[in-house]
Amino acid sequence: MEAFVVIALIGTGLLLAELLLSTGGVLALLGVIGLTAAGVAAFGSDSDVADYAGGALLALGLVSGVTFYFVTRKVLAAHRDEPVRTGREEMVGSAAEARSSIDPEGRVWLGGTIWSARLAAGATPVRLGDRVRVEAVDGLTLVVRPEQETAGNASEGAG
Repeated sequence: MEAFVVIALIGTGLLLAELLLSTGGVLALLGVIGLTAAGVAAFGSDSDVADYAGGALLALGLVSGVTFYFVTRKVLAAHRDEPVRTGREEMVGSAAEARSSIDPEGRVWLGGTIWSARLAAGATPVRLGDRVRVEAVDGLTLVVRPEQETAGNASEGAG
């Protein structure tokens, strides 16, 4: 068996191992180097297929390198972004619309669902259609405060 074939198999194995182990591109880089080295070694071989294999291995090494570069960048960027928030973490701080008057309890529309809601301590009553902000989640009940209340308090203090 020719040396360039062994080097190419090792390089391909490293590229496949990167897909399974996710080392941040280290194995992919070694695999690309292996494929490129196999292509160079193929050009130095006396085999009949070496001329074709050498060019093919160099091209495969280049394409693999470019592909893994872009894929690795996306994977690393996905791990750096803010973690996915679901459930309670996503609802707290969200804006909702009152689907009934809330004094002290009522219903709001949030995320395509009607939720039971109650006013936060010290909050003013809410009318149908008003916008509210979710402050907490208590079981299946959202604790809300009117959005205008903060702006209203600021204008009252100025006047």
